[in-house]
Formats: sequence, C-alpha cells, structure tokens
Amino acid sequence: MAKIKIPAATEISKYLSKDKFLPIYFLCGKDQYTMDLAVDAIERAAAPLVLSDFDREIISADKSQGLLQVLDLAYSFPFGGGKKLIFVKNFEKFNEKKELSGYIKNPPEFTILVITQTGKIPDPSKEPYSLLLEKRSLFEARIATGDELIDWIVKKAKQLGMNFPRDIAQLLVDIVGEEKTLLEMQLQKAVNYLTDKNNITSDDIIKIASPTKEHSIFNLQDVLGKGDISKSIEIAFNLLNSGMEVIAIINMLSKFVLTLSQIMELSRTRINDNEAASLAGVSWGYYFNCKKAGYLLNDERLLNASRALLSADTATKTTSADPKTVLLILISEMLGEEVTSISAN
Repeated sequence: MAKIKIPAATEISKYLSKDKFLPIYFLCGKDQYTMDLAVDAIERAAAPLVLSDFDREIISADKSQGLLQVLDLAYSFPFGGGKKLIFVKNFEKFNEKKELSGYIKNPPEFTILVITQTGKIPDPSKEPYSLLLEKRSLFEARIATGDELIDWIVKKAKQLGMNFPRDIAQLLVDIVGEEKTLLEMQLQKAVNYLTDKNNITSDDIIKIASPTKEHSIFNLQDVLGKGDISKSIEIAFNLLNSGMEVIAIINMLSKFVLTLSQIMELSRTRINDNEAASLAGVSWGYYFNCKKAGYLLNDERLLNASRALLSADTATKTTSADPKTVLLILISEMLGEEVTSISAN
C-alpha cells in the first residue's frame, strides 16, 4: 500500500483568504513551532470575521470530555452574526474520534473549527482522518531536518534582514540543535547584537550561540580531543555554572563523538573534507575542528567514549545524580582516567 502523504502545515496559507476559508483546519505533527505559527495565522486571518468575543472559544481536550459536546458548540449559531472560531487542542485525548466524521461531511458555514493533535497520525486511511484528507482539511507540521532546515534558517534570517550563508546556518544547527524555537532565538540575538548583518562569520555565531562568554561547548570538545582531562572538567563545570543543562552537554558531546566516528570511516574513502562534511551532515567548520581531535580519533577510544556517554545519559534520565558528578565521571571515563584521582569540587 502506498504511503499517504499529508499536506504540510505551511500550505495552510493558501486557504486563508475571505473566499477560501475552510470550515475545518486539522493540524497534526511533531513540530510544535510550525503548528503554533499555523494556528496563529488562522486566528489573525479569521479575526475580522468574528464579531463577538463570545464567538471565540479555546477548548483543551481531556479523556473525561466528550467530542460531541464540542461539536454541539460548533453547530450553535454565533452571537455576533459573523463567524464562530473554535480552537480544540489535544484531539488525541478524545476517545471517540470517529464522532468528528459526521461533522466533516456537513459542517456549518458559520463556524471555523481549528483542531490540533500532537504527534503523527497512526493511520491516515481511517476515519475521521481519511475524510479530512478528502476535504483538504488535514495538515501536518513535520520537523525539518537536513537541507530543509538549513533552507528555513536562511529564509528566516533574510526576513530578519540578515545574510546567512548555508555553511553558517549549518554551524548554528551544529551548536544549537534542530529545535526551531531555539534557532529563532539565536537568530534574534544575531539581529540585536551583530553590526554587520551581511558578513556574518563563524566566530560571530559561536559567540552568540555560546551559553557563556568564558567557554563554549567547542572549547570543551577541543580539550577533550587533546586528552586534557583537567581542563575538560574545568570547562564542563563552567558550562554548568553558566546555566547550560547537563543533558545538553551530553547531547552535544554525543554528536561530537558520532562525527569523530564518521571522520574515521570517511577518511578511509579518501574523499575531500567538503564532501565528507556534507555526508556527515555537519558544517565544514565543525567537521574541520573535529578532525583536530587527535586523541579521540581512535577506534577503541571512541567506543569507550560512546559507552561513557550512554552511561551518563542513563544516569541523568533515571537518577537524581549531581550534574557535576555525572560530568566528572563522564569525562574521566571518556579519557580513560580513574575518577578517584580527581576532585568534583
């Protein structure tokens, strides 16, 4: 059976003119940022049609609430004579989701019903989702990755009046991760603090996205790559004291070790660094810096580092271990040192 493709949430803008409003907008997906933007766009476009505050409702579903109650509200006439605008959040919590099918087949013309569901739809071929697809009312907020995410950053930066080359955008993802909300925060910081917005450098991005002016996660990666355990612990503790979460440090180091593993593998193919960086899914600058980690560019040490990161991740998520102790043990195990010889104070 062919996979059913749900239209992207970004396509909602096609259906927001006065003569093209849909009776139902159903949004699902894992990208909360995009979903929130789509809901906001619907609300702003529909606002002139809602003539009374009583005709705007926000309902958060729960398992004790019946969907029929919500639909009864949608069927009732507006107070102000214009449109009713009803937002229904967490549709996944309703038990009898098929009750929406009858409404989809015959929606009232005076109501705009906006429904959101967190996560992917298990089977779009089943009701009520199949009917929503048929009516072109179903949209998915998919998490952007790879080139699609880089395209989004470049476009967003341009909207903010900045020239963001693709390699700089990739570096920002390397530092911050793929969460659009965090990426947009860093772009806004770039707008506020950079004077030359047409010639943004990698140093600019590292300074802006770093959690502390004293040290960055790249400084930690650099000294780990040299096998310097004392300096690694000093910088790791500095990152913690500056407000960076221990899980964020672990995640960035996991990416670091993964990239080192890819470097080891790609070096055997004799391809150039630009192509290798592209295959590894990181910026050229990040890839080049990782190549300097001579101490860890060793199969046995990388395997040891991977095990240490898994243990640290498990400890952070399943115990109440002190973050400094977790990092102390992590760095010591990554670099093959005895924990007892180093103080956590």
